[in-house]
Amino acid sequence: MKGEIDTSFETLQRDLFASGMAATIGMNAFGVWIAIKSHADYNTGECWPGMRRLADLTGLSTGTVQKAIRTLVDAKLLRIVNEGAGARTNRYVARERLDVRLGDRVLCMIVIDYVPVRLRKQLDDISTALKTGKSDPDAFAACEIIPGMGFTWDENAGVLRADIPYQEIPQVEVDPEAARIQTALEKKVLALQDKSARSKFVDK
Repeated sequence: MKGEIDTSFETLQRDLFASGMAATIGMNAFGVWIAIKSHADYNTGECWPGMRRLADLTGLSTGTVQKAIRTLVDAKLLRIVNEGAGARTNRYVARERLDVRLGDRVLCMIVIDYVPVRLRKQLDDISTALKTGKSDPDAFAACEIIPGMGFTWDENAGVLRADIPYQEIPQVEVDPEAARIQTALEKKVLALQDKSARSKFVDK
């Protein structure tokens, strides 16, 4: 047997299902989003498939495709880039939307353009910044931050501020074993500091 197969593939954000976003936008919009992503330029993320092309790929009518595109734009999963009022075809950039959670509460949503060449590093940088809690302006430089309910985003300070009572902010769960080790280390450090201070006092 002789023939050819297309072995290229796309990654899919698992959280779209876990967060309920796929169900919210519906499968028509989801299918159009995937079809648009499949046309993305590797270096810029831009693409310009026409309505008829998207309709053929998804098996939907052009009217349904147009409605799906409006849904995607409203959900921050698509950006339309027009090159002028006379442009015959819209240029699109698909977007990734990531929910930042603490417990069951969504603190904010991070929206980034789907640009294949830089996507993996960008996601890794964002993930590292969130895990460490360290402010990294570069990690969020090309992001749009959408605050969750009860929060506001201070763009000048680059800080997410809570507009809800402190008691309603989910607390980070502490690993009991890690807390025990940390307490033991703190006691040893304090004991060494105390011993060092007494030694200096005796020397004097």
